[in-house]
Amino acid sequence: MRRIVLFSVCLWCSFSGYSQQKALFSQYMFNTLAINPAYPCVDESLTITALSRHQWVGFKGAPKTQTISIHTPIKESNTFVGALLINDQIGEVLKETGGYLTIAQRVAVGETSYLSVGFSGGASSFRSGYSEVYPYSPESVNDPVFADANSIRGNFGIGVMLFSKTYYVGLSSPQFYQRDFTSYNKETTSKSHYLAQAGVLLPLGYDFKLKPNVLIKYVNGSPIQIDLNANLLIKETLWLGASYRSADSFNGIVSVFITPDIQLGYSYDFANTEMAKAHSGSHEIMLKFKFVVKGRDHYACYF
Repeated sequence: MRRIVLFSVCLWCSFSGYSQQKALFSQYMFNTLAINPAYPCVDESLTITALSRHQWVGFKGAPKTQTISIHTPIKESNTFVGALLINDQIGEVLKETGGYLTIAQRVAVGETSYLSVGFSGGASSFRSGYSEVYPYSPESVNDPVFADANSIRGNFGIGVMLFSKTYYVGLSSPQFYQRDFTSYNKETTSKSHYLAQAGVLLPLGYDFKLKPNVLIKYVNGSPIQIDLNANLLIKETLWLGASYRSADSFNGIVSVFITPDIQLGYSYDFANTEMAKAHSGSHEIMLKFKFVVKGRDHYACYF
């Protein structure tokens, strides 16, 4: 029975590893620049967000991801710029370190609504260190597919958002085209990712606000993944939330405003697949800072 369970977990991991080439986040609703380059236009502040995710704790080779993003409006214009740094450990062997710049423009489409379009571009360094993990494996020496490799690959993304202070709807492809991780292994390519996201803010009396969110991800050759989320804001101080990620996990989220401009968040993922027998969940922590930009309307942004 143990062998059957182990085989099932390994088989599931092979499909999961194929589909999850880019980092996934449980607190995507507070880290939106990582999924849509049009997002900076939503926020009137200079915003810095740091996030660290440790997925599948206790499972050897589990993904580990860190991101830092910054975005800001340019003076009093409708142009916004941003940057994203990412460090992603993909399994035991492959590591991605990259940086991307973003520019976004918005136009008014009503009294309170805007349409924004954003573009991002940059490069990532991919490093495969087979010899570090399997130093005595003959394949790592004799087979070029399993040889250590370093490569730099460019990437660009595009996104569009329709939003106001109470809702947002977006479509994006933060990774727009395929490229090989190494020159030897043509079968290992980074697939294009297509995302749809939406959220709405619903006042529930004076002290409470409810924010449902949805994120839909499509990668060619993999099942569509849907992330359903709802967060409750209590007295402008505390977010409490829960999510369901299809064929993956249930997630709990708590986020507190240390000050009106400093937000600290934590999420924990409870796996609902065979993987639950091989690890003790996934942890994610987020820290966000906001700064007033001269000449901008500094209001509470809930998206």
